[in-house]
Amino acid sequence: MPVYKYIAIDRKGKQTKGILDAPSATQARRILRQQNLYVKTLEEDIEKRERELFPILTKFLYRVPRKDVALFARELGTLLDAGLPLDKSLTNIIEQTENLYLKKALIEIKSDVLEGESLSKAISKHPAIFPDVYANLIQVGEQTGTYERALIRLADLEEANLRLRNKVITALFYPLIMLFFLGGIMTFLLSVVIPQIQEMFVQLNVELPLITRIVIGISGIFVSWKIILPIAIGIISTYFFVKWYNTEAGRIKFENFILKIPILGSLIQKVVLARFSRNLGVMLENRVPLITALQIVSKIVNHKIFEKEIQEAIDKIKEGSKISEAFQNSRIMTFMVKGMLSAGESSDSLSNMVLKIADILDDEVDAVIQRFSTLIEPAMIVLMGGMIAIIMSAILLPIYNLTRYIEI
Repeated sequence: MPVYKYIAIDRKGKQTKGILDAPSATQARRILRQQNLYVKTLEEDIEKRERELFPILTKFLYRVPRKDVALFARELGTLLDAGLPLDKSLTNIIEQTENLYLKKALIEIKSDVLEGESLSKAISKHPAIFPDVYANLIQVGEQTGTYERALIRLADLEEANLRLRNKVITALFYPLIMLFFLGGIMTFLLSVVIPQIQEMFVQLNVELPLITRIVIGISGIFVSWKIILPIAIGIISTYFFVKWYNTEAGRIKFENFILKIPILGSLIQKVVLARFSRNLGVMLENRVPLITALQIVSKIVNHKIFEKEIQEAIDKIKEGSKISEAFQNSRIMTFMVKGMLSAGESSDSLSNMVLKIADILDDEVDAVIQRFSTLIEPAMIVLMGGMIAIIMSAILLPIYNLTRYIEI
């Protein structure tokens, strides 16, 4: 069913904007008139067509925050659990949804449901907003009659993934901010302070130490057209790096490099494993078949090396191997995780064990982030102090030499 954007005037003369779904523009106008709204403009939403023709646009232009998706899943699960019909539950959520792109998607989902489609099938038409795990868990819930529980579990999963992501962002935020300030200070000193000091040295005809000549040479680049050269090199290098990184071979080589970096590599490994365990555990707990669950998780982990290892494990499981045996040669999966998977299979409680693994890894991520923060703070202070000390030395050494010369 088409979605229409409108601008209308109510009885009090107040202008209002909104969207609604209707079989045709005529029907849309009739619906608005029934709401005592006078239509100024009405046009079909072309974004729906763009999303269908160019799915990649949805990912970048029509982005929906994951916290909004988690809120939707929790609200829908709660309303259904309270006994409210699916169509009325969706209507209530649509009215409260502020994100325009999520609202449009929910209107389309509601239209599909009213036309007789299942919720899982309607949601699967919006993969950029709702990953495969949504459609699969809801489908299993529909078959067992407990899809309201599946929705609440999906909300828990979304919130757990968000907490994990925020922990990593918080760990990286401090060094990035420090580097930003360091770059600003260095740019100011090299483009403003050093040129003024250089003029004084030229007038006094002072013989300059090597460090001063180097700093003045770098400063000369900052205040002339030559600055275009390093900027151009940086842009071109970034372009080729992104192009290389987007290839499978390039992504794998870069991930290999990151994994070798002390602390950071361990952090990334634990984050990837925690995301894998949490998503796999929730799906197994809700009776999604193991092979299907692994196929979905391989796309969620967002790590090419581990994705490849999961695909290889799936092939081994299809041949009759246990999951712990299938990951025996995995580089990403630790011995602890392999051991707990084996214990879970032996006790026939794999889903519970995988969720316990996720909890343990969450705690380990906290520990690694704490250790990372403890080490990065003094390192950044030393870096900032060292860079500023070099520039100050370049300024003060000639002045000190000049003072000694005058005294003599």
